[in-house]
Amino acid sequence: MKRISVVIPMYNGEAFIGQCVRSVTCQTYRNLEIIVVDDGSTDNGAAVCEELMGTDERIRLCRQENGGVSAARNHGIEVSTGEYVFFLDSDDAIHPRLLEEMLGQAEANHAQLVFCVYRKLDSSRMETVLAGTAERPGKGASHEGQTGWLTADEAGTEEWFHVKYTDILSGIGGKLILREAIGNLRFDTELKNGEDTFFLYQLVRGQVRSAYCPEEWYYYRMHGESVTNSAGTAKGMRYFESARRIRDGEYDSGHADHAMRWEILVADQIRRNYGAQKSGGADKARRELRRIAAAERRHPMFRRICFSDRVLFVCCFACYPVYVVLNKIVLFLTNRRSR
Repeated sequence: MKRISVVIPMYNGEAFIGQCVRSVTCQTYRNLEIIVVDDGSTDNGAAVCEELMGTDERIRLCRQENGGVSAARNHGIEVSTGEYVFFLDSDDAIHPRLLEEMLGQAEANHAQLVFCVYRKLDSSRMETVLAGTAERPGKGASHEGQTGWLTADEAGTEEWFHVKYTDILSGIGGKLILREAIGNLRFDTELKNGEDTFFLYQLVRGQVRSAYCPEEWYYYRMHGESVTNSAGTAKGMRYFESARRIRDGEYDSGHADHAMRWEILVADQIRRNYGAQKSGGADKARRELRRIAAAERRHPMFRRICFSDRVLFVCCFACYPVYVVLNKIVLFLTNRRSR
């Protein structure tokens, strides 16, 4: 029986860690080790874990000085002993059948990467959904157990990452990965945002087979402190550095189509962040963004994006009032075409 190591990084997760861990202990697949990595928390999250450890010997609590989520995940990988590693965030939860289904697909299809759809829930809905799955663990969250798994070979997995399932594959939560495929790969602790996207990109470049389930069996909690729900992220360049690295990797490999998709994201994040800084940012931040924008315009991929996007980009930094007007016109025309 293959073992799955569930890695849960935690920083001040007292409010949700109990529910998160219990969603793992109630999995229909039992051969698990549950590794909670406390990243220098200052609340009582560790005490909650210690209490749970008294009820389930599969739970392990590891402590480290605060080093960030990447360092915590790396620690979890290092101490894990399972043939597979599953990543779960401390404020999220999973369907009771998820790990059993994932392992079955991994083994049957020789898939090194297995993933499913996220279901975004606020805390009250999370309680309701988890209560429902506990009562009916054999049923799916959205399609009543009709899982409909899809598989992809190595080339197909790269297409999934860059084109078809980019949003799902931008986050590490809910990914089951063969430990052998991870090898010496680790999360880059220098990246403050998008580190999980870049980790998965490096994994996919290593040529892996994958399996995907359209069931919403990974429960992503939306709350004020979640990364994608924070004002800082909305105004910041969340995927800028990782997207830039991926673009350059694909460009250097001669994969212009894939590089273009990431180039569009890079240029868009620079432009949007400059707009946010104009609304109240510091002069230093605006100067740095102007420097980044100037360098971006010299990149060979920038010249390949569509003319209207290039015009918007240049106007954003050359004459911001004109950019605001043009951007509104473009958004209006885009919305009309999409109706």
